[in-house]
Amino acid sequence: MPKSRSAVSCVESGTLSRRRLVGAEAVVIIAMAAALAAFADMAMPVVLQLLVGAGLVAVLLVGLLTGASVRGIRAALRALLAPAA
Repeated sequence: MPKSRSAVSCVESGTLSRRRLVGAEAVVIIAMAAALAAFADMAMPVVLQLLVGAGLVAVLLVGLLTGASVRGIRAALRALLAPAA
């Protein structure tokens, strides 16, 4: 599977990518949320809290592992925690 240039440049340079989710990523997230709600009998607010928590952990982990600046990590967290438009 070929790697996208934005993902490769993000890893090589340590800068955060400004791209949005593509369709396949969004489908996986929605399928996970539906599976948790249906098979684990979780309420939707709990599922959303779980997904947001996983996103926060991912942002922090990738930021720390790539050596991103505090400003970059802060910008990514602000974007993740901002209310949806």
